[in-house]
Amino acid sequence: MASSSFKVIIAGGGPVGLTAAHALSRAGIDFTLLESRDNIVIQAGYNVVLSPLSMRAFGQLDLLDQLNKVSAQLKTVMRLDHTGRDLGNMNWFQYVHQMCGVYPQVLSRHDLTKVLYSNLPADAQAKIEINKKITDIESTSNGVTVSCADGTSYTASLIIGADGAHSMIRTNMRKLALAAGCKDDEINPEEPFLTTYRCLWIRFPTSACAELVPGTTSETHGNGAAVQLFVGERTGTAGLYERLDAPRRHRVRYTKEDEEEAVKKWGSLPIVKGNKEFTLAKLYETREESGLLSLEEGVVEHWSWGGRVVLVGDAAHKFTPNTGAGCNHGVADVVALANQLNKMIKAADSAPSEEQVAEVLRAYRDERITPVQIACAGAGKATGLSTWADYVSWFMDFWVVGSFLQRFLFNTKTVATSVSKAPVFDYFPGTDKFSGAVPWLVPMPKPNPVATASA
Repeated sequence: MASSSFKVIIAGGGPVGLTAAHALSRAGIDFTLLESRDNIVIQAGYNVVLSPLSMRAFGQLDLLDQLNKVSAQLKTVMRLDHTGRDLGNMNWFQYVHQMCGVYPQVLSRHDLTKVLYSNLPADAQAKIEINKKITDIESTSNGVTVSCADGTSYTASLIIGADGAHSMIRTNMRKLALAAGCKDDEINPEEPFLTTYRCLWIRFPTSACAELVPGTTSETHGNGAAVQLFVGERTGTAGLYERLDAPRRHRVRYTKEDEEEAVKKWGSLPIVKGNKEFTLAKLYETREESGLLSLEEGVVEHWSWGGRVVLVGDAAHKFTPNTGAGCNHGVADVVALANQLNKMIKAADSAPSEEQVAEVLRAYRDERITPVQIACAGAGKATGLSTWADYVSWFMDFWVVGSFLQRFLFNTKTVATSVSKAPVFDYFPGTDKFSGAVPWLVPMPKPNPVATASA
């Protein structure tokens, strides 16, 4: 076994990066996690929805009980149009519960990262460095060296880019490929994601409105824009998804003035059923945090470079947030990658070669690319449906999406199979915390009876 000579750098200390820290710690693989911010646990950004895709792995990591304490179950999506007219409820979450035995859950990014960080072993927490903005990556004969803005540098066998949609690791991976003389079809574009929508996100206290009880999910649909709202235990978040006049690839940084203009334009939209007076503008007045940002979409073609750099989560694929799939697929990426790395290291008598690592990284990408592409397309369709992107979207959303069709679509073989493939780590035992009508296709590893008896 060659784990002592194989070291990993994790770039990014968000939920996906912290999950990678758990995964490598469990595998006995040395790592350093570099986070650009001044704290790991921060109150920022949109709330996170957890589905069985990630909850199964979190259960295996013994985190589910603590996550349950700081999250709210999602059961029904209330829908209304821009005038406040009732469009009927969406029951997807009910079908998830029937099939998997658990409801999706919503919680703040702060609470998720706090649970992930605080449950790392002390020696793993000591491997996390903050205020480390990566500026450059150099490939060497023995691995990679990353340089940070503060003048420090770190060397490892492999770097995992878990640093989001605007990934510096992905940017530097492209530079390495160009410097190595790779062909155009072997390199990701400089701006790989397409932006068709922008999002005004608002974090607010649950006390903002009597109708906003934990677990509330509400959507306001209509031409050009939709509002999606999730209410957690202490705070909720709302997102206004506005369709742009034309798609673009370049990044736009919005100002507070842009944010206020968006509120002025769409502020009259109702937020929840039964209270037309509680509008987007009223919700904005109660905000604890807010921001206006682009909603990038897409899946990059190349997830790794040689055996030195690999991407996970939003660095490799970015979804619109309607389906809440982004973080869940990031966790699934980590599970697949960690399983591959552990298998390689356990089978090696010495440090694996760059080509051996490259082969493992290709296998990881091959395992994940299809479900990620399907999820990305599904998220985009959901956003188009809610913003009535065309006549068909309006017709389907306004007239067709009833409970019978929802149940039919969710129980199709494709969806059922996708849900039943929720991944688990294959190198340490665990117990499934929930199960439903559809059996898991990926079994949970059971304890080694010999090891248990000897203990």
